[in-house]
Amino acid sequence: LFISEAKLKDSTAINLNVDPEILLPYVLQAQRIYIETKLGTTLYEKLESLITAGTIGNVGNEAYKTLVDDYIQDALVHYAVVEALPFIS
Repeated sequence: LFISEAKLKDSTAINLNVDPEILLPYVLQAQRIYIETKLGTTLYEKLESLITAGTIGNVGNEAYKTLVDDYIQDALVHYAVVEALPFIS
């Protein structure tokens, strides 16, 4: 995932008591529906591989890290809430 549970909860009105197991499917769904279609599959898969490998913070990947931290995460937080809202109570 391109965001953490903490980022999701800190950036929205979602209560800290909401189980992350409830939220994660909606984050993944929002990531695939909204983020991948905006970035394109090639860039999306590159970011995904850097995050999975834990190398997004390495030298040479600063532009990717900035893209994820400053732009993608903010958008993904709100898209995930849109996807989850009808199902959480």
